Amino acid sequence: MIPLPNTPVPGDVVVALVTYGDRKAMLLSVLDQLREERVGRIVIIDNGAHWPVAKDLVEQFGDWVWVVSMGSNMGSAQGFVTAFETAVQTDKPFVWILDDDNRPEPGCLAALQVAHTEEAERTPQDLLAVVAMRTEHFSGNVSAKQLMTRWDSFSGFHVADLVSKVAHRLPGRRQSRPHRVELGVTHFGGMFFHRSLVERIGLPQREFFMYGDDTEFTWRITCQGGRIIQVPEALVEDLQGSFQQTSHVRNRFIGALLSDSDFRTYYSVRNLAYFESRFRRRRRAMFALNRQAYFAILHCYARRLGKMDRYHFIRASADEGLRGQLGPNDRYPLR
Repeated sequence: MIPLPNTPVPGDVVVALVTYGDRKAMLLSVLDQLREERVGRIVIIDNGAHWPVAKDLVEQFGDWVWVVSMGSNMGSAQGFVTAFETAVQTDKPFVWILDDDNRPEPGCLAALQVAHTEEAERTPQDLLAVVAMRTEHFSGNVSAKQLMTRWDSFSGFHVADLVSKVAHRLPGRRQSRPHRVELGVTHFGGMFFHRSLVERIGLPQREFFMYGDDTEFTWRITCQGGRIIQVPEALVEDLQGSFQQTSHVRNRFIGALLSDSDFRTYYSVRNLAYFESRFRRRRRAMFALNRQAYFAILHCYARRLGKMDRYHFIRASADEGLRGQLGPNDRYPLR
């Protein structure tokens, strides 16, 4: 790939990521590839990791890495707030956010840099982000459209999408090769932007505690007239699959009912209900209709699967989000 004139060089980039628990092997694999990508600096937030992050990484990588210890796991939202804050304190003009298991494919950074340069001709840098594609997105398991639902959706469900969802599952439906797509929101993992974006729209919201902080943050970009562009030439591999992947089940309802983690279900359902009701609701009646339809369908599946306890748990979690409750909940502490 031939860089365009004025395309930032890899040394202009600081990568910021958050690690926790026993994830050393994955993190080291990511760092090895980032060294191949020739990024300028790495910011690593030690959010309650179970190994001496600063000691081990400084011994191996020297001052290329800047490790900030949180002391204990403060939740992913607080971890990413600290990652953003620390990244913009460096002298690097561009920031690349990754999860600690997001290993870039060779050439990923170069593709993001070229895309950012091209898209900046249409959009000011302080309202632009480009984002890598995860390998399961490339294979068609998750479409870019799924990252932003219709207005007045509830838990990502809208009655107007029923026909398209059925058509999407028809046998023989071919997956087209992806191209650059404009998104409404995106995940933090793989997002690349100029530091002025943070100066303009602010930091993520720590009150989300776990899950949904990336949705709210990136929504601020697009609702202010900015753009988020998914770049298919820039691929990252998830070394550990997302708990939200439901490619092995028939639909989102069964996936929600079969989830075996109260912690993850509570915070993801609660925070999404909060976000949709506060930022993606235009017509109260339509939002209420979608909420009723979602729970009616979920109830049918729950009765069929013998998961009525799970149904009530999901409904109660969503109700807390609709009431505006955020932050950590003592019933579902970090472990």
